[in-house]
Amino acid sequence: MPRSDNTGKCELCGHTEEKSAMPRHLAECLAAHDPKGKPVRLVQLRFEVPGDPRYWLYVEARAESTLQQLDSLLRSVWLECCGHMSAFYVGQAEPNRSSKVGAVLASKGLKFRYEYDFGSTTLLNGHVVGTREGPAGRPAARVLARNDPPTWSCSECAAAATTVCPFCLDEGGGLLCEEHATTHPHAEEEVYLPVVNSPRMGVCGYTG
Repeated sequence: MPRSDNTGKCELCGHTEEKSAMPRHLAECLAAHDPKGKPVRLVQLRFEVPGDPRYWLYVEARAESTLQQLDSLLRSVWLECCGHMSAFYVGQAEPNRSSKVGAVLASKGLKFRYEYDFGSTTLLNGHVVGTREGPAGRPAARVLARNDPPTWSCSECAAAATTVCPFCLDEGGGLLCEEHATTHPHAEEEVYLPVVNSPRMGVCGYTG
């Protein structure tokens, strides 16, 4: 299908689909890819970035896995740069990280928040898509689908941006093609970060 700013790829089969249609695809794809085995309860979650719908993840976690294990997945896929602290919030409550995903995030439609780094914070909105029964013998948490990399243009020209200047990003600039990265005012300060498929792009020391 034609790529748009809201498409993503299924991690199970590689199919590209719109974000809104991905749950329907995953329901069929999971059934086709599940091996036989003793069934366990699984929780399906969607993570999005407030104010930027281009970034999203569909995640599946075993109900008996912990929030700590879910946190580890989010860090490895989207966030980890310098070992910052993080937290989940359900309403005003901050559940213990040893809490089971199936106990804290049990209700379909439940909305919750996740924050990584309490200084230069990256905020994610979480949503419980639903639960299902599936075979055991899988990771504590895994990515089912994620957004395609957004297309970024250089702040100085129409070429594709490959580099971020974090000093200038908040001022509406800072996205640079290979040519303009060499002539940018901060080119000699060794502060550049790469353009990556993450809401953490250009923040702290995140390189993807």
